[in-house]
Amino acid sequence: MKNPYLAFFYSIVLPGLGQIYLEDYAKGLTLFCMAVGILLSIFLSHSWFVWVLMGAIYLAVVFPAATDAFQTASGKPRVFTGDSVWYVLLMLFMVGPFAVPLLWQSQKFSKKAKVVWTVLVILVALIAIVVTTFLASSFDSFVRQNSLSAGF
Repeated sequence: MKNPYLAFFYSIVLPGLGQIYLEDYAKGLTLFCMAVGILLSIFLSHSWFVWVLMGAIYLAVVFPAATDAFQTASGKPRVFTGDSVWYVLLMLFMVGPFAVPLLWQSQKFSKKAKVVWTVLVILVALIAIVVTTFLASSFDSFVRQNSLSAGF
């Protein structure tokens, strides 16, 4: 039997670590990938809006992960399984490709639905990257052009 408080602590430190400690590797790696994706977004962004938004999303992953780890280690039935259709879709929309392992772990989706959602999420992420890169480049050119014309 594993220590429920230690499992809880690990999942608070980084979602998924508590599940990995409990040897629930599929769920642990899924939560870990989601957490790492969110943290990368926070650390690589220079926008307070992204920090607040991704911080809220991070909390939506941390608390269910920590509760799940504690309940599993305590031998109690899981309240949070991560298998809810709405939770999986919410994570796909909020975290994008980092939530794809959660989708594939879910028993609520057919294989065809998993393939369609995976392709859709990856395409949306690629489009977002291209659009963001274009907008950032355009904004950078605009700022350089206006700073040169203003004499800066």
